[in-house]
Amino acid sequence: MKVAESEFDANRMPDSNSCPVDQENGLKDSPQFLFNEYKKFYEAERFSEALEFFTLSLKTGFPCAEFEMGQHCYYGSEQLGISKDYMKAFNYFSTAATQGHADALYYQGLMYLKGIGVALDMNQALLTLNNAANQNANKALDTLGKIYHFGYCKISQDPKKAERYYRIAVNQGYPPSMFHLALLLENQSRFEEASELMIQSANMQYIKAINYYMSTYK
Repeated sequence: MKVAESEFDANRMPDSNSCPVDQENGLKDSPQFLFNEYKKFYEAERFSEALEFFTLSLKTGFPCAEFEMGQHCYYGSEQLGISKDYMKAFNYFSTAATQGHADALYYQGLMYLKGIGVALDMNQALLTLNNAANQNANKALDTLGKIYHFGYCKISQDPKKAERYYRIAVNQGYPPSMFHLALLLENQSRFEEASELMIQSANMQYIKAINYYMSTYK
């Protein structure tokens, strides 16, 4: 069975916690300080001031700012007056990725995987996603798991590889991977472990697990 396009959700909401505020390293006028101020004003819905600090932070080449701008270009930001532009998003993600930003590597890999903002390139997608996975980025681990779970493009299903990727994310407490691993184990008739994972994912409020559990186990 080939994975559905919706399994790789390229349009979900942005990752608001990918670059949390770092109070310890926020020296005044440092890139981190400027980024912290941007986040503070943004969360307070003072968008004009947020944009001012965000622009200053971005000019320093700060990887969290590059990643954040990638997300704003990817999803669009009405608050900051930034239009959706996948090519710009890819460029910003790529800049942050070259500095080792794990979530930027994930988005870069996802865009290669989907051919969004850049030509579809499975080799680059796998390389970049694995680079993110090597930093224990859960979304990258889960995406790689789904690639080998369901098969994608010319990549054949490989349940052992899929399970390996899923389990790393599961061990880090990632509910989507609990759900996907449960589906994989169900297909292998490993029902007891599958049920435990599905319940665990549902208890963490993962909506797909809740709906699946209610329809299958009720």
